Amino acid sequence: MSRWKLIVILLLVLSCPSKTKAQLLAVSSDVAMLALQTYNVGAEMTVGNRSTLGLSVMGNYHPWVLHDMRALAIMPEWRYYFSGRPMMYHFVGLTGVLCNFDIDWKGTNHHGDAAGVGLSFGYVLPLSERVNLDFHTGVGLIFYHEKEQGVGNIILPTKFGISLSYILK
Repeated sequence: MSRWKLIVILLLVLSCPSKTKAQLLAVSSDVAMLALQTYNVGAEMTVGNRSTLGLSVMGNYHPWVLHDMRALAIMPEWRYYFSGRPMMYHFVGLTGVLCNFDIDWKGTNHHGDAAGVGLSFGYVLPLSERVNLDFHTGVGLIFYHEKEQGVGNIILPTKFGISLSYILK
């Protein structure tokens, strides 16, 4: 199964409505990534009294920080909120990563695909009834396959940022 078929299936599964009461749906963008010219959008919906499912898509093409870079990634995430209310205060999460990249770093070309899982944690600060500020970070194990460098794995930060989200309800 190609990675694009897997991405489409994942999007379809996450977009199916569930029968939870007071279901919330939020859209977000990571402002820290935008500052580094990595364009992104995310969605998060409640799936229980204390948990949510989210999906973020991000990509860049020759950002000002590293001109010889191109990347496209999709990150599904499950979050558990300790406050008893989804999308409020402290949380821990399980994050997945699928990425295609092409980076020239110190004279070496890194071109390939990566996939991984990680743990995330953070804090959601409500600014108003519908607007939240989400501080998050995470680390995970990434498996990669590069065309020239071969196959390997590495522990890397999988999330680090500040997202501004709007709750659609």
